[in-house]
Amino acid sequence: MRLRKNMKRTAAAVLALSMAVSAVAAPASAAYICDVSKGSVEVSVNEKGQKTITVGGANVQKTEDDSDNIIITGDNTKATEGQSAAEENASDEVEKSGENTSEAEKPGVTEGEDKTQNSAAEGEDDEPTTQELLAPEDEEKKDEQKDEQNPTETQETEQAEKPADKVLLYEQNDPEADKEATKQETTKPVVKEETKEKSYEDTNAPTTLSEKVQAAANNVVKIINNSTEPLKVFLKNLKVDAGNTAENAVTVSGTGDVTLELDGKNELKGGTGRRKPSVYGGSGLDNFDQKGTLTITDEDKNGSLTAVGGDHVGVVSDSRYGGNGIFAKNLTISGATVTAVGGGADDRGSSNVHQNGSVGGDGINANGSVKFSNATVTATGGSTFSDNTAVWGGIGLEITSSGEFIIDSGTNLTVTGGSAESETGRVQGGQGLYLSGSRKKMTVNGATLTLAGGNAKTNSTDSSSAAGAGMQGRPATDTEITNSKVTVIGGDLTGGRTKKANAVTINVTLNDNFKLDGDTTFTSSGIISNISSGKITVAGDATLVQEDNSYNKNTKIELEENGKIYTLGDVTVTENEDGTKTISGTPTGKKVVGHDYKVVSIVEATCTTPGKIAYRCETADHSDTDEDVLAPLGHEFVNGVCTRCGAPEQAAVESSSGSSAVVLTVTPAMAYETSIADGRYIIAVPAETAMLSGCLGNLRELKARDVTTIVFRTQLRETALDIDSMLSLGVDDTLFTLTHSGESAELTVGGFAHNELLH
Repeated sequence: MRLRKNMKRTAAAVLALSMAVSAVAAPASAAYICDVSKGSVEVSVNEKGQKTITVGGANVQKTEDDSDNIIITGDNTKATEGQSAAEENASDEVEKSGENTSEAEKPGVTEGEDKTQNSAAEGEDDEPTTQELLAPEDEEKKDEQKDEQNPTETQETEQAEKPADKVLLYEQNDPEADKEATKQETTKPVVKEETKEKSYEDTNAPTTLSEKVQAAANNVVKIINNSTEPLKVFLKNLKVDAGNTAENAVTVSGTGDVTLELDGKNELKGGTGRRKPSVYGGSGLDNFDQKGTLTITDEDKNGSLTAVGGDHVGVVSDSRYGGNGIFAKNLTISGATVTAVGGGADDRGSSNVHQNGSVGGDGINANGSVKFSNATVTATGGSTFSDNTAVWGGIGLEITSSGEFIIDSGTNLTVTGGSAESETGRVQGGQGLYLSGSRKKMTVNGATLTLAGGNAKTNSTDSSSAAGAGMQGRPATDTEITNSKVTVIGGDLTGGRTKKANAVTINVTLNDNFKLDGDTTFTSSGIISNISSGKITVAGDATLVQEDNSYNKNTKIELEENGKIYTLGDVTVTENEDGTKTISGTPTGKKVVGHDYKVVSIVEATCTTPGKIAYRCETADHSDTDEDVLAPLGHEFVNGVCTRCGAPEQAAVESSSGSSAVVLTVTPAMAYETSIADGRYIIAVPAETAMLSGCLGNLRELKARDVTTIVFRTQLRETALDIDSMLSLGVDDTLFTLTHSGESAELTVGGFAHNELLH
């Protein structure tokens, strides 16, 4: 009898577990855990703020920690044992009807379930009720009471009667029946599995691993907020690939705002199917139909997001576009690392291609108000390939809005147009940044931008083929780029014709303002062209650098204040490890207000000595000269030897106070003395000519040790430098050089003379 009671308790535990486990097994650390590998996830909030959260159509229950966090996780490219919420619920129902029972046993279980409402009055032969299962201590009390009523039954007798207890459960009472019941139990898993498979086939559920994987790949995420309160959803190590469907990996919609907080590595890929009524593939992330704002954040700096548009391979006649990495309306990316790649389009080998050719998806296609703040954003257009039709590379970042476009402090934006390649057809590389619409404001402040057009290749000599511009379109009525570093590069066309694309092709009208201001450096490789009658203004301390003989003569560039224009020849472009690009070349000229200088001579800087560029003004009736000082390159020591000049590592000036040394270089190397007194750091060199060099970061370290003034003393000259004044001239890696030659002294900071600071 005891065994029978233990079996009832086991059944109780199984049923309680099946009731507690929903589509997602949530740990106590979060309120709602939604695993996309178990089914499509839908998070919906209505106008009243009521939430409905489902996975595979089954409700996800809130955990006990009273948190309202919603976490979407999982990998839909991997099938799980439970496969989906629907399967788990079906499995739970099977468990409720009798875990580890044979087909012959099931009627007895069903019968017991039919009696549960009156089980208290039916006696001990009835199956346990749900209430009994959830309160096992009450069950034990009942068992003890029954044991007292049957004192002659011992534990040993109960164990010896194990088959009899099994028989009693199924209302059999002879040994042969016991053996048969035991036999049925041992063969039960096969019978149960066959019935389970048959049941799933009736619902078109997968029955093989490959089918499960394919079904899981159809799982996607939908987030809908129609409440006036913002909805925050966590994406945690989420991987969604919409496979060969026409779906987006993640879709956000509704009238309210939604914030996606990134935890871990999140990867989204849109489906490759045609999405009616448009001809785009699925997007990695899509909120284009949302009326609120989508914000992507990473507050604890432990996450990232990669969104890739669906590819089109073997494009059919009514489908020609790759999907967008991010297809957005009213988008904010704040403090997050986001990578977006447009889907590719490849119709090579297809006999039924679109008559107008194929187009790669955009890395990011955004409408409405768009803001990037303290974020790292990389957007790349999809690449396209064809045998003989026209192809267009996707755009890196396309802004098609009438709202504001803001790139704020700390943002590093790298955009690249997709490449386009056709054996004999027309090609067009994608633009890096494409601007359309009628926005009133575009602001870039304290940011780093790299804008590169896509390359193009064809054997055709069609004159309409071209590579992509780094920046193209109509910026805004009021466009200001302040205290930023901008690098713009046109793509290259190769094959039948060779031509470099414009770096910039913009439409700035007479009533528009396009200004480079503050400490901005805007460097371009390729033509800068304004196709309208407006002007580009270089003001403040801004610098515009462009290729010599590669600018549109009709483009008006006006200088104000200390604004400068430099021209370069023999331009080369190198790509850095972080994805940014560097443009370098030989200086050929400089323009400032009232003067147009050409280079007369160049003395290259060495590791220890500054260089110099000499200019002569060619403006009519002018004979002015000017020069720029190039800061010393500084040594790069490896194993005690400089990789630039081969010099051995030399002695350095070290601050004796503090736990770490502050290094300043004295050239030429010789014996010298250093001392600190009354906030003055003194370097005394027994020579008439010597040079002290370092970077502003060295001076900042000295300031942290209560040094306010640095004194450089040679035999015929003593110079005092105020550290605060020096630090105001640049960032920590800005180089400075203080040179004494007899009684004269010269100070350069960041390659520019600052003798006004000599005291």
